[in-house]
Amino acid sequence: MPAVFFVALLGMAMLLPAGKAQAQNADFDACLAFDRKACDAVLGAQAGNLTALFMRGLAAELAGDDAAALQDFDATAGREPRHFGAQLWRHVAAATLKQSRAAELSAYLANAKQLPAWPRALAELYLEEASPEATLALAEAQPQAARAEAVCAAEYHIGRHAYLKGDVEAAKTHFHAALATGAAHVFEYQAAERAMAGMK
Repeated sequence: MPAVFFVALLGMAMLLPAGKAQAQNADFDACLAFDRKACDAVLGAQAGNLTALFMRGLAAELAGDDAAALQDFDATAGREPRHFGAQLWRHVAAATLKQSRAAELSAYLANAKQLPAWPRALAELYLEEASPEATLALAEAQPQAARAEAVCAAEYHIGRHAYLKGDVEAAKTHFHAALATGAAHVFEYQAAERAMAGMK
């Protein structure tokens, strides 16, 4: 667990009765595992919890509720414009809904000078500024410890990009490749599972 989350939870435990603190900690952990109801519970107690807001968007995305996902991604990006995940995923969710956040994503990248080539390429892929081949090559060049997760993300987003352009067969190929990494703990792996199930 990142240190900032640990400190925040420790502070909560000091202020709340033990049972309530444990329940809120459990909700937060479940929210981090893409449990939409748990994210609702966290946000009900802590409306300003940006992590829970973003994770609820991802949970909505997994459920196929792109409208709710976009609302949470927009809200996350509005509160924290430097949030790469929110900027990327609101573009994806908006495109699925035949809307556009391309201008916002382009503006974000223009200001994100310190963002490394990976994962920057994922955003550039959707903006047609990076090819699928270049995006996958960057993922494959990541350190061994993070390579499977990076390749899973690259394959999923290449597939999602293809799907948004109407190339269903290419999308299936890349979603299958994402699943072949075995990186089941990665969000894009679960998203690829849902996508494949929906295309059967």
